[in-house]
Amino acid sequence: MIKYSAIGAVGYVCGEMLRMMVAHPETELVSLMDSYGVDQYVWEHFPALKGFYNQKIEDLTEENVLKAAKESDVVFIQVPSGDVAKWAHIVLGEGKKIIDIGADIRFRDAAVWEKWYGGVHPDPELTENAVYCIPEVMRDLAKGKSVIANPGCYPTATTLALYPILKQDAVVENTIIIDAKSGITGAGRRPTMNKLLTEAENNFNAYALGGGHRHTPEIEQNIAYITGKDLHKPETWQFVNFQPHLLPQTRGIEVTVYATLSRDYTNAELFELYSDFYKDEPFVRVYPASVPVQTKWTYGTNFCMMTPTYDARTHRLIVSSVIDNIGKGAAGQAIQNLNLICGLPETTGLLFPAMYP
Repeated sequence: MIKYSAIGAVGYVCGEMLRMMVAHPETELVSLMDSYGVDQYVWEHFPALKGFYNQKIEDLTEENVLKAAKESDVVFIQVPSGDVAKWAHIVLGEGKKIIDIGADIRFRDAAVWEKWYGGVHPDPELTENAVYCIPEVMRDLAKGKSVIANPGCYPTATTLALYPILKQDAVVENTIIIDAKSGITGAGRRPTMNKLLTEAENNFNAYALGGGHRHTPEIEQNIAYITGKDLHKPETWQFVNFQPHLLPQTRGIEVTVYATLSRDYTNAELFELYSDFYKDEPFVRVYPASVPVQTKWTYGTNFCMMTPTYDARTHRLIVSSVIDNIGKGAAGQAIQNLNLICGLPETTGLLFPAMYP
């Protein structure tokens, strides 16, 4: 039995992780910690969990994290940018594993984090030793490791959409455009004006205009990894245009990825290429051009679904890729990584279809 704890108990990702873990036969929850909701039952923040978990939220202190680390095998961490190292070192000091759901250790070069997140990185050595892992792409790097950087939601959907064609060495450099949309849960749980029903309903908007979104370098680092470039030299990476938008829906991400190709494909060829590439991946589904994927197909799951197509007139690949932003984009992938580093089948507790409609 794998014992786990979580830091960041009242966030959407932790709530989703706990919901998914109900179906996991090999895990046991030890403790939940946060700076909010202290001494409240976790089901007071996620009422649907009443009857499944009776834990109270403990204050996020060094003493409580140390106690949790001693009693746990793995600790999930979801805290604001810049705060991971303090808690990670307590857990690692007890010889236990961490899965960080934030961005602090996603970049092999801490200077990239400093450029996009601002300030001085709190622990460059920690980020250097971490394993960033989309399991379908980097599982061999992560097996048995103790420090896992769970990927971002947009980069997950985008990287999986590009992976097969990048391995064909068919993408013309610096031609990738990512048009991305996310449900409102992707903006977190803390209240802001743009998340009010009266502001978000029947509305649609771009944000982080001008190439300023922090997932841009994460996507570029993934492309560099797949194509064999130096992860410590971002100036050599393929540059992308990444533009996110906020959807007036609760969950779901759809990214439409465009890239100029160095050779022509038919839609049938692309479908065969992608289907064959992902034939052994239990959480990736590929559909033909006649079946455009929809976000609702992945609702509440750890699946990524995609439709690859080709525009012969412009010589451009067009892939529509969908995930649940707090499923495969966060909590589901964190559980998949838990299974991976603890030696369990990656599908353990995760192989269920979406609710539909």
